[in-house]
Amino acid sequence: MATKLKPADAITVTKLHPRIGAEIGGVDLSRETAPDTMAAINQAWYDHAVLLFRDQHMSDEDQLRFAANFGPIAERVVPPAGAHRPSGPDWTNIMYITDGKDADGNPLGSLGHGEMWFHSDKCYRPEPHRASFLYGIDIPTEGGHTKFASLYSAYDNMPDALKTRLADAFVMQGYDYGVSERLSLDVNLEDILHYAQPMILTHPDSGRKSLYITRLNTMWIEGMDRDESDAILEELFALTEAEDNYYEHVWRPGDLVMWDNLACLHARTDWPQDQLRTLRRCTVVGEKLY
Repeated sequence: MATKLKPADAITVTKLHPRIGAEIGGVDLSRETAPDTMAAINQAWYDHAVLLFRDQHMSDEDQLRFAANFGPIAERVVPPAGAHRPSGPDWTNIMYITDGKDADGNPLGSLGHGEMWFHSDKCYRPEPHRASFLYGIDIPTEGGHTKFASLYSAYDNMPDALKTRLADAFVMQGYDYGVSERLSLDVNLEDILHYAQPMILTHPDSGRKSLYITRLNTMWIEGMDRDESDAILEELFALTEAEDNYYEHVWRPGDLVMWDNLACLHARTDWPQDQLRTLRRCTVVGEKLY
């Protein structure tokens, strides 16, 4: 059974980047977290959107227990009948992100190798996954970094005319298994996961506005001419992906990183083909955005 932290335990909060992210010190996530400590972590999460906990020694159960403080643990989403989903092991609420294989050559996880564009977990679901939790196990000697981009700052940097024009706009968010680039706008929506979401959110906890778009998932602005939609989205993607708008995390074994999918995007850099990268992920379900 987990040992509860003493109420006197204090955390430290150190910013990782001017716009996003903070490192939390003074917490052992292999133990149950005291209420006042959780309140401080929650506030840091609202303030910084991405939290890093270094040098953690966590089991699957530890990770799920900590994540449950932020909402109901999400289970695997069933793809539509027409989806072409890559093969991989079955899982329920803990997903291993790895290209490792067992002794028989069967994959041990999913989403193995390669770069991934900026995206938001399950933005294409009626109830997007609110928070994601990723724990570092096997880390390559180079590459395999995770970038976190601030959707708050992206909104702040929008031209005022676009803020006004798009205040009530919706975008179609989608995901096609195995596609790591911009979705084809000619795809049959019934063959992919998809859902229309507000383009500009008022965050339920921080009260700040965020620009809820992602190059990997956002297909078009609803009700707008396609060419005009593409032009506006390209302008706004550039705001989210600007070099001064993201923190690039260099992983170490024992890192636990959690992030708010309503306040930031994440992306992945590539790493050498002959090196293993294994991380353990779980998420929690949020609420409908409108």
